[in-house]
Amino acid sequence: MKIWQLLRTKTAIFPISLLLLVTFATGIVFWGGFNTAMDYTNTLDFCVSCHEMRSTVYEEYKKSPHFSNASGVQAVCSDCHVPKETIPKIIRKVKAAKEVYSKLTGKIDTKKKFEAHRLTMAKSVWAEMEANDSKQCRNCHKQASMDFKKQHPKASKTMQQGFKDGQTCISCHKGIAHKLPDMSQGFKTMFDDLKALSAREGAKADRLYAITSKPYFMELKTAEKGGKNSGRLMGGTDVTVLERDGNFVKVRMAGWQQDKVDRIIYALRGQRIFSVTVSKKIIDKIERLKTEVDPDTELTWHQVQLDAWVSKENLVSDPNQLWAYTKEMYSSSCSTCHGLRDPEHFLANQWIGSLKAMKRFISLDKEQYRLLQKYLQLNAKDTGGKASHG
Repeated sequence: MKIWQLLRTKTAIFPISLLLLVTFATGIVFWGGFNTAMDYTNTLDFCVSCHEMRSTVYEEYKKSPHFSNASGVQAVCSDCHVPKETIPKIIRKVKAAKEVYSKLTGKIDTKKKFEAHRLTMAKSVWAEMEANDSKQCRNCHKQASMDFKKQHPKASKTMQQGFKDGQTCISCHKGIAHKLPDMSQGFKTMFDDLKALSAREGAKADRLYAITSKPYFMELKTAEKGGKNSGRLMGGTDVTVLERDGNFVKVRMAGWQQDKVDRIIYALRGQRIFSVTVSKKIIDKIERLKTEVDPDTELTWHQVQLDAWVSKENLVSDPNQLWAYTKEMYSSSCSTCHGLRDPEHFLANQWIGSLKAMKRFISLDKEQYRLLQKYLQLNAKDTGGKASHG
């Protein structure tokens, strides 16, 4: 208080007006220096000054249209990764401190380490771009300015449909400036976790879920000797445990059979969701519980059950972990070329044809493909997950 009174006196050494002027000038110098520093960290030279960037994503970026194109308009790292607005820009710079920490600790200081973390880093960027509706992309690529007639017909149709469906740029344009990561890393790790869970649990729960297809046997002795199986329990199918003996469990497999189609048990009436395949020799062992006529198709269906022996291997009690794995498989396999369709976009039976049309574009083995199809069918428009038990 005394200082303030002193400054207001006529004999004060530094009049208040001068102090305010100095404070204002200092603020301008500080803000100017701060902005200059931020602008420098947005330059291409700064972004690729560390070898982690220069030897990996920079080399990929140089081969993209963002680096070199007919018009000579270049988009540098900050154009895609740093917001233009002041506050969001500062927030992004604060977040960048974590990236600096990763460099200092050697987390990605070799190409091998970089590749091991590429998927995690890419997903983080994609999630951020999806959250802000690919704002950085739209700074240059404006929908209102697009001449769809000058685009390739297929690209034009896809682009317009994407805008109509409310998709964002990154939904379809992942990997446009950098190499796509190994998208299978995530779900393969989750599958290893499922197998480890199966080994720990030892099929102790009363309700279990197959994470892969498995052979089943009508007799325990046949199972123990590795004899000829009676059919296969498909991945994603749930069973009820009736009895345990060593490395095998006797389970009850339930579902629906279409009349006169005896070789397959489906998860639901009227839906082609495969649960169990059946050999000709044991058709008479299947127990029919009730018969219904599907009002939509007028086809006759039988609710059935079948008891058989299976090994404890690849059976888990947690359906949430199983379906999280398949959900990650779906996201990784089907979100690089277009926006990810919600499973409820199609009916269960429609997913068979839709997925088949995309089969040549995805790298899944038969087991993974069948499980993915089952996940989509169990969560389709007309099933809504009611058969997936969680």
